[in-house]
Amino acid sequence: MKTIQYVFDLCEVILNTQPTYVELNHDRIDEIANDMKLLKEPPSLQTPEASAGKSYHTGIYLEILKELVTSSINYCYWYGANDIKPMGVSSTTMYDDVNKILNKANNRSLNFEWRISKLVDLLAIHRYPLLEERKRHLFDLCQNRKAETFATKIYENHDTYEEKLFDEMVEKFHGFSSDMFLSRTSLFFIQLHRRYGWFKGLMSKLFVPADYHVPKILRHFKCIEYLDILPKKVFDQQLIPKHSLEEHQIRAATIKVCDILKTATGWNTSDVDGYFHTKRKWSGEPHHLTITTDY
Repeated sequence: MKTIQYVFDLCEVILNTQPTYVELNHDRIDEIANDMKLLKEPPSLQTPEASAGKSYHTGIYLEILKELVTSSINYCYWYGANDIKPMGVSSTTMYDDVNKILNKANNRSLNFEWRISKLVDLLAIHRYPLLEERKRHLFDLCQNRKAETFATKIYENHDTYEEKLFDEMVEKFHGFSSDMFLSRTSLFFIQLHRRYGWFKGLMSKLFVPADYHVPKILRHFKCIEYLDILPKKVFDQQLIPKHSLEEHQIRAATIKVCDILKTATGWNTSDVDGYFHTKRKWSGEPHHLTITTDY
């Protein structure tokens, strides 16, 4: 399967489709690439703390499983506007909630499906948006114990079958693969790379997760420019429909620019993604608003 290349090909098709809502500024991209190359090394993102247990179920295997759970529901925390987040929910609180549930597996059987049920209850109490969608994606992990099986495959084969594992995730986990840009699938492997240094070969081929924050900061740096009615829509926090050409061009441009920067700097996908995420608060402008489970 050429799953990864398909995403890059899709971006090219979308960016060449009219009308044009997003444009790449290649002069600014070159300037940012030069700035990045001046750094001694790429900035690193802090990853969530691992559980302290040393047994099979409380060591690396459990951390892989937690990354699979968190990546499956890591999307859309805002509600109505980018700065309205019920009870302050975010990716950070979501990681904390997953840890509260799955870290209790220490010194006892995992009982994964029961823990997922408890996690859904906790997400409901903490008022996460898109609860029905999150519930569906979480229970999809439980079907035929496929999350546990896949976590074992990652644990045993992470240094051997990198692209095959990526393709298998796309094939088996439809909550991830329903996104044509495969953002949360990419994020899962990037997070494991940041934790353990795995998937180095994959990081040279992969695309960045096209979310809300990276395009916002790319626009702040003028690497991409919004055209036509899109700037007003974003500034006024008007909803941009999922699967609209506007949304697709924002995400496709994000992937394209980051891939250019990856080549220009010699960094990998995780490095480039991390560079922009460490600067995501530099801009006071709102990010675009799309109600989606893709990011």
